[in-house]
Amino acid sequence: MLIAVTAGCSKKLPEPLPDRPTTGHAHLPDGKGGIHKVGNPYKVGGRWYKPVADETAYDETGIASWYGRDFHGKHTANGETYDMHALSAAHKTLPLPTLVRVTNLENGRSVIVRVNDRGPFVKERLIDLSYAAAKQLGYAARGTAHVRVQTLDMPAPKTADIPAMDAPFKTAKQPHGLHTSASGRTTTAPTVSPLPGKMFIQLGAFSSKDNAIRLQNTLKAHFPTIRATEINLSGKTLYRVRMGPFEDTTNMEQIILSLQHKGFQKPMVVIQ
Repeated sequence: MLIAVTAGCSKKLPEPLPDRPTTGHAHLPDGKGGIHKVGNPYKVGGRWYKPVADETAYDETGIASWYGRDFHGKHTANGETYDMHALSAAHKTLPLPTLVRVTNLENGRSVIVRVNDRGPFVKERLIDLSYAAAKQLGYAARGTAHVRVQTLDMPAPKTADIPAMDAPFKTAKQPHGLHTSASGRTTTAPTVSPLPGKMFIQLGAFSSKDNAIRLQNTLKAHFPTIRATEINLSGKTLYRVRMGPFEDTTNMEQIILSLQHKGFQKPMVVIQ
């Protein structure tokens, strides 16, 4: 029998757990029914925990456990539905949801998961992963592993930051509505509109549509999914530049590393 620990109690699960009767890679949860949530300080087992509103430099090592069938189909702390076959996790203090990269320090395997639940509260364990995530990291059969947890999410751009973000792209401005394609031909700019999807890599938000389109065109040849989208923030029109949507994280880290090599030091992972 396996012992999986979650929410402060031990749960016995029959071995082996069945795989999802489908093919392909495990995906991040779709987020349906969930809300963005920090939550008030709370007490479990005589110990207080204080959730944080923004944790952009979280990098900790510790013990990871996992949870599965006993909680499958039940609500997580932020209102989503727990799916043991999706890539999710529980953490005591990170904002919900938060994307984190979890690396098994015993075998080098790594996976990106969506933190949408609270826990674990047993023996100072750092994080509680879904069955699917534990399986990808190679410790589902043993119950726990020594891991490193790093946040990928970064704060959304603030209005005050926009001029500085615009600055690198203020040279050689083009008329509104025009952009230069990879072939050098000037064409009408694509319509800026909200994108469907679950997860994006965001490179910036601009007050200038020209600057957003220019950044889009700079990277379009290498990253075909990049687009400029128009949003309204506190009555101000902004233009975000994003890649995606991504529905799994198989090559997402490689894209982020590639962007960093090109000089984009802080690409932002956004869950929508």
